[in-house]
Parts: sequence; C-alpha cells; structure tokens
Amino acid sequence: MKLSRIKYCLIFLILSITTKAETPKRIISLAPVITKYIYLLHAENSLVGCTSFCKLKNPEDAQIVASAIQVNIEKSIMLKPDLIIASSLTNPETIKIFNKLNIDVLYIPLQKSFGDICNDLQTLGKRLGEKELADQIVAKAKNDIKKIMGKIPKNVPPPEIFFQIGANPLFSVIPNTFQEDFIDFAGGRNIAENLTIGSITREKVIVSNPDIIFISTMGMVGREEKKRWESYENLKAVKNKKIFFIDQEKTCSPTPHLFVEALNEIIDDIYYKNHKF
Repeated sequence: MKLSRIKYCLIFLILSITTKAETPKRIISLAPVITKYIYLLHAENSLVGCTSFCKLKNPEDAQIVASAIQVNIEKSIMLKPDLIIASSLTNPETIKIFNKLNIDVLYIPLQKSFGDICNDLQTLGKRLGEKELADQIVAKAKNDIKKIMGKIPKNVPPPEIFFQIGANPLFSVIPNTFQEDFIDFAGGRNIAENLTIGSITREKVIVSNPDIIFISTMGMVGREEKKRWESYENLKAVKNKKIFFIDQEKTCSPTPHLFVEALNEIIDDIYYKNHKF
C-alpha cells in the first residue's frame, strides 16, 4: 500500500516538473492582440519581443522585433525565445525558418467570431500554464454577454447598421468576422451582409440608408468621416443623430473582456442614446 502511494507521489512530482519545464519563459508575440492576451494572463514577465504595433505597459517590457508583417529573424533569435506566438499576418516562410531552428511556434489563426477570441485565449492560457485563469476570464465574458444582450428592447425591428472600420478606401465590417458579431449580438442587421470583401462605396451606404453608423476610431480621419456622413442630411442615421465612434482597440483586436465592453457600448448607443426605437 505504501509502495503504491510512493509511486503515485513520484509520478505526480515528475508530471509537475515536466509541466513547469514546458511553460515558456521567453516569449515573442507577433501580433498586438497576442500581447494583450499575455498581459491579461499575467505572463508579461515572460515577454521578451513584440511588434511595433503592440501596446506595452512599460517600454522595457519587450524589444521590438517586427512590424505588422515583417519579422527581424536575426534579432528574434538573439532574444533566445522558447516560444514564438505567430498570427495570420505572419509570413509562413518566417514560421518555417523558426521551426527549422527548433524554436517552438504557436500559431493563432484569423479570428472569425467571439467564440474564436475566447478559444484563442484558452489555448494560450493552457500553453502558458494559466489555463484556470483563461477559463475564468472566458466564462465571465460569456456570462456578461448574456446579461448585456438582455438589455435589448423586445419587439423592436432590427436596426440597419453600417459599421465602418476604414477610410480611403471605405471599409465595412462583413460576414464571418468577429466584428459582425457585434452587430448580430446587438440585434441589428449589417447593410454589408452580402459582401465578401470589406471594400464598399459611399453610394452603396447612402442607398442602403442605415439607421445607425458606427465609426471605429481613426483619430482625425474618423472625425472627418463623421462630418462627411453628417453632410448627407437625408440619411436616417443623420436625422436620428445616430452616428457614433467606437474604440478601435476594442473592436479591431479585442480580448474577451474588451469585446464585452464594446458590445455594451454598442447596445447603449443603438437603443438608449438619442432614442428613436
């Protein structure tokens, strides 16, 4: 009986040591949203490299080793990473080079839904030894989504929405993206629901005559876009004073909790600000 217990303890100890050894200590993030995940999982002490677009809490948290797409392979190698987290923007050839050098690469594919955002955080949490924390964050986010959707008034026709995420050329949120989940979860209808690419003409938007226009913040460009839409006085969104800015950080590369915050703002804007429904 004692021997069985000793064997069990030894096995448990070996597994614990193995798990700790597999937890990466030096991480390079190749996408802003991945860096956000790392902070959310309290793993920033392991972050040694990131892109020029990643937002660091402190400049000394990591070295810049990449732009949005191009990776400085030599500089990355010099940081001696034991894990590189790549995204859909990372050149596949770059990933192959790291693999040939026996550097572990975790690939995070293009996120197409709120579910993908949650799954990616859980995948990363498991890899970084923070599975329980990731699961807690996701569970809370999903529960919060249900509560927020409960604020949508009953028996209201779906408002038609134009969600702008770019200018020059004009770009819209399209189906099969996590950004359209903002519209769907808010009980709306996307005027670009039949598009397969985001490029859209201003004439198309005007003809569709949306009830609401959301503009993902783009600094001065965003403000200019709002003024331009307001010049079309016959648009329902203009008549009803339903043109809103929405934080780009929350809508273009959200973590689960940032997605929740954005959805809450969107639902409030649609149904409770300048109320017309």
